[in-house]
Amino acid sequence: MHSGKNFKTFGWNTKYLVYGVVIIAVLTVILSLSIPQEQAKGKIRTSLYIDYGGRTTREEKVINNQTTVFQLLNETHSVNYKEYSTGYFIVSIDGVEQNGTYSWLYFVNGKPPMVSVDKYHLSNNDVVVFKFLSNNEAMKYFK
Repeated sequence: MHSGKNFKTFGWNTKYLVYGVVIIAVLTVILSLSIPQEQAKGKIRTSLYIDYGGRTTREEKVINNQTTVFQLLNETHSVNYKEYSTGYFIVSIDGVEQNGTYSWLYFVNGKPPMVSVDKYHLSNNDVVVFKFLSNNEAMKYFK
């Protein structure tokens, strides 16, 4: 049974209602595509570079949100570290060990964080670089 009411009774034009529904559907699709599936599942993307002082490796990783730099590194590399009250200090990566003149320094998105590797939580698309630098070169980053 037809009630006799239509969209025009409410002051709506059917054409504009259809346009509105289509726009909402398109926006929903665009927004769902703009959020990577990894992020939707609590995952993030990150890149890990290790510069051993002449040889550099690169890895693209999908990891859990809130993973630390240390967890990222330790997941796929042999890592030795010392634990201090301020956090972990990297002693060696894959057998390349710090000594009296060279040390490991890490960067996130081009800058050396002022916290230890176990305290820095990664975000989506962070780029982590570990460099085996002379102590003199490493000190340039802390002036």
